Amino acid sequence: MNLNEKIYRKLKFALHTLAPSMPLTLFHDTIVAISTAEGRAALSIVRISGADAIEIVSKIVSEPEALWVARTGSSVYTQIQPPPVPLLEKEGVNNGNPLLFKGGANNGNPLLFKEGANNGNPLLFKEGAGGGYIDDVVIHIFRAPRSFTGEDLCEITTHGSPVIVRQVLAVLIAHGAREAEPGEFSRRAFFNGKIGIEDAELISIKANAVSERELRGAELAVHEKFERLRSAYDKLIALIALVDGEIDFGDSDEIEIKDFSFRVEEVVHTLNTLRRDSANRRENASYFTVALIGPPNVGKSSIFNALLNFERSIVSETPGTTRDYVEAFIEVDGFRVKLIDTAGVRETEASLEARGIALGSDAARHADISLRVTEPSDRSPQVTNGSVLLHNKTDLDGWKESLHISALTGQGIEDLHQWLADELRVRSSEFNQMSLSDAEKVKLEAVIKRLETLNTELETALLAEELRSSAFELANLLGKNVGEDSINYIFSKMCIGK
Repeated sequence: MNLNEKIYRKLKFALHTLAPSMPLTLFHDTIVAISTAEGRAALSIVRISGADAIEIVSKIVSEPEALWVARTGSSVYTQIQPPPVPLLEKEGVNNGNPLLFKGGANNGNPLLFKEGANNGNPLLFKEGAGGGYIDDVVIHIFRAPRSFTGEDLCEITTHGSPVIVRQVLAVLIAHGAREAEPGEFSRRAFFNGKIGIEDAELISIKANAVSERELRGAELAVHEKFERLRSAYDKLIALIALVDGEIDFGDSDEIEIKDFSFRVEEVVHTLNTLRRDSANRRENASYFTVALIGPPNVGKSSIFNALLNFERSIVSETPGTTRDYVEAFIEVDGFRVKLIDTAGVRETEASLEARGIALGSDAARHADISLRVTEPSDRSPQVTNGSVLLHNKTDLDGWKESLHISALTGQGIEDLHQWLADELRVRSSEFNQMSLSDAEKVKLEAVIKRLETLNTELETALLAEELRSSAFELANLLGKNVGEDSINYIFSKMCIGK
């Protein structure tokens, strides 16, 4: 340990001693993860959090002093250095570091090479040779408690090459950090009092949303869920206060609270509505499915391509060109839509085409909207399963009734888009994105069952205890006394680095 490191550690100890309001973290190790999406990009971010985060990062940069004196919220431009050869001092000993193994043996791991040779791997250098560095980076420093996790936290912005990002991650792990589990940064933020349970669910939603409508709808659903739980909880707390008042100051052994049964029924109704609405959640909450169905050669593939605005499905005058269903995603007024072009329905002896027709029919049955495409020779076909007629090739006969389009000229495409947007708005109002985990459902059902059996004829102490037990379970769902199963459900849905 050099003099600067000793000074830094003394300063760190003094800061923690002089800041009694600083929360004591529940976690004792330091975690690291890539926080940006996989693949190439202009920039990528590696996030590291924990008591030793700044100390670990200072060991891998060219200017560690800048990190030691940096204030929270400040940034440092520096270089990431490769791990030095002294880490491989003792041949045959890896000192617990999974990146370091016996000299001359890589055990089949492409990251491990003979001691002293890097074989083109920038993570492994000869002592005193090369003088290279991994990347120029910008490091954002956030000191506890003024960080997302409530701990010392650094965000290292690198160039976006996946190779560079993996190298930075490997060097940090080699110096003592542990790779984070999915949602572990948010889990630490929750337990360190930086975010609530509602905030944690919203983080997961914002990370996974694939359309504007899904994002806004899911945010509203989460707010509505917790608003209902808070309403039920507050009403129970008010009832408990009244019951306790009766116990302490009442003139008789019986509870005399005006509208007691009605107040309990109000709470039960709120919780039953929440349970019912979560059961009415769409199976595919992130998108709607629209299927184009009908006989061969009515122009389904042409409409499909027109809606996509490029040729995705093969178009031909030969009937039966589409032998399997083809699907692609489009966005309609903020709604994400999976569009399906099905094989034309007809009698056929070809087993391959018959199989494609069967698959397409099955996809259409499960679609939110099925558009039965027609052509001039048959404008009034029999429709099933609530299909909607879409009249194509109107440039040939001038058909103007109902929903009509000419995929060839593009006439009617905008009207079709508008019709779909209106229809999706109506259908989206019939469903919601409110969700409950299995553990949350069990707790909710237990509370409902307990409250449904309550009445003022129960012994006063027992009545108060039942109300308290119900309030405790709702507090659990609100994150006040949160259980491990609920926590695992929320944070496991997040990606690593969140």
